[in-house]
Amino acid sequence: MIKQDLKPLITLFKAHQSMVEFIKKDIKDTPFDLNEFSVFEVIYHYKHIKVQDIKEKVLVANSSLTYILDKLVKKGLIQRIKCHQDQRVTYIGLTNEGIKLSDTLFVGHYERMEKLLSILTHEEQKELSYLLKKLGTYTKEQL
Repeated sequence: MIKQDLKPLITLFKAHQSMVEFIKKDIKDTPFDLNEFSVFEVIYHYKHIKVQDIKEKVLVANSSLTYILDKLVKKGLIQRIKCHQDQRVTYIGLTNEGIKLSDTLFVGHYERMEKLLSILTHEEQKELSYLLKKLGTYTKEQL
């Protein structure tokens, strides 16, 4: 295999790194680091979500997720809710303070993310999503 054959992967990794740096800059004035922001965003979208489901949606280690959730609880933005049917299951939900913050925070963030994607046509965005999903699915099957 020659370097040219790996060009799509190199391009993908560079694009990913640029996007991560953009997001870090975009959230620098928030009370979050990148991992906290990612977890908070998942909770915002799902409103009431099991801890196990958060693990599947963000790329953080189990021990790190517990630490991040503890920090978000201390900031008064989320709460842990034990499942009545199964005490082993814990749900996470936003507090009133978390709802207020997320309602203002994510509007601007999503506008800036949409602006980044606006360099692609709607059709290119769909194609990019399809290709990335195809690559990710195949890669997962190889594990």
